[in-house]
Amino acid sequence: MAVLPVLRCPVCVGAPRGDGGTPPGDGALHADDGVLCCAAGHSFDIGRGGYVNLRTGRARRVAGDTAAMVAARQSFLGAGHYGQLTTRLAEIAAASPPGARSAPDPGRDADPGRDADPGPTFHLGSPAHPGSPAGSGPVVLEIGAGTGHHLAGVLAALPAGASGVAVDVSKYALRRAARAHPRIGAVAYDAAGPWPVADGCVSVLLDVFAPRNPAEMRRVLRPDGLLIVVTPEPGHLAELRGPLGLVGMQPDKGDRLDERTADRFAPAALERLDIPLVLSPDEAVDLALMGPTGHHRTAEDLRDQVEAAWPGRRVAVTVRLAVRCYRPRG
Repeated sequence: MAVLPVLRCPVCVGAPRGDGGTPPGDGALHADDGVLCCAAGHSFDIGRGGYVNLRTGRARRVAGDTAAMVAARQSFLGAGHYGQLTTRLAEIAAASPPGARSAPDPGRDADPGRDADPGPTFHLGSPAHPGSPAGSGPVVLEIGAGTGHHLAGVLAALPAGASGVAVDVSKYALRRAARAHPRIGAVAYDAAGPWPVADGCVSVLLDVFAPRNPAEMRRVLRPDGLLIVVTPEPGHLAELRGPLGLVGMQPDKGDRLDERTADRFAPAALERLDIPLVLSPDEAVDLALMGPTGHHRTAEDLRDQVEAAWPGRRVAVTVRLAVRCYRPRG
């Protein structure tokens, strides 16, 4: 599977168009000596960090995760604390290949680090088959992919021809995502605007605590594709919220998600994951820092508060998540 053939020039994609879609071949990119180019002459460098920036001057100014937040996430996820979630995402994706219309069932286990790539190389892949933006296997795209941890776990459970597109706006996260798996291509673009991705080329679309753009999600997803959305449930990290002053969550987020996607997606499955954790003080700090709270607090502040609330003790925390699966409506 090739990553490059599913990408499109963001300038061409963002131009006004009458049919609401990207005409075949419009904005297609090709690689030329470390640069991605389209037929209209727009070009985009592949950075030394191994990712390509497809944001344009028209994009919103979005504050991506900081270096400290990304380092905290890498440490926390790398310790396996969210391993149950990664494994479940991989099982769902592996049980739902293109063409499968039934609700997901358990599949194979995932090992996010099994095929980790030691170097930051942007994955271009092989040329696409004629008439298709995709290559020889399914495309998995994750919005707000961060370090690429969950995406790498999903790819490890899929056939060798599968490829992943890790999307984020944080350069610190994308540098790590580019190394997370040899078949991940890391790409910067703003999920709120037009996506520089071809129509109907994505088999599985992942959204774990990330912003959502239902119109673009539906456009890029195959008619037989699968959308997987993970949201926090009431009580998520409740033990930390008061003592550490975590940024609050919206209590009806799941219900509003169903409403926002109802005209484009049909619910296929819903399950809830409760993951009890017992963390060291440093791990509790990482957990708080890697989320939205990290935009407002420092590790030092959080560490002082952890020590005040749990002096010399480990911290018991409950992760409460909802995993929702959707199929595109016709």
